[in-house]
Amino acid sequence: MKTICIAGLLVVCLFTTSAVNAQLPVSVKQQPADKPLQFSHLPEKFECGLSELQRAASFRTTENITFRFGKLTFTGQVVDKIQRSANVMSMNIRSTNFAGALFNISIITQPDNTQKISGRIVNPHSGDVLILTEENNRYYLQKQSQKLFMTE
Repeated sequence: MKTICIAGLLVVCLFTTSAVNAQLPVSVKQQPADKPLQFSHLPEKFECGLSELQRAASFRTTENITFRFGKLTFTGQVVDKIQRSANVMSMNIRSTNFAGALFNISIITQPDNTQKISGRIVNPHSGDVLILTEENNRYYLQKQSQKLFMTE
C-alpha cells in the first residue's frame, strides 16, 4: 500500500511538472518591419467617377485599361474576369504603373437592376491599401493601413 501511494505521488508530480513546463509563454521580441507606403502621395479619401467604375464590366481578359480617379491614374491589364453567378462579376487588374499592385473589382447587380460596386487596390509589399467605398450613391477610394486590412 505504501509503494502504491509513493508511485501515485510520483506520477502526480511528473504530470504537474510537465504541465507547468508546457504552459510557458512565448515572448515575441520581433516586430514586423513597416512597409513603404505606395499611395502616400494621394489624399486620404477621394471620389471615383461611377462611369469610370462601370466601364470595367466591358473589358476583356488581357486587355490594357486606364482608370482616372481624380489625382490617381491607374493603368493595368485585366488578368482575370469571372462571373460565378448571374448577378456578380469580379475581375482582377494587374497594375502597370504601381509595381506589384492588384485592383480587384466586383460588380453586383441587385434585383431591381441597380449595380453596387466594391473593390480594393492591394500590393503585398506596400504598407497601405486603397478601399473602394460607397456613400450616398457616390464612390470613393479611401486609404487604409495594410495592418488593419483583412482579406476576404
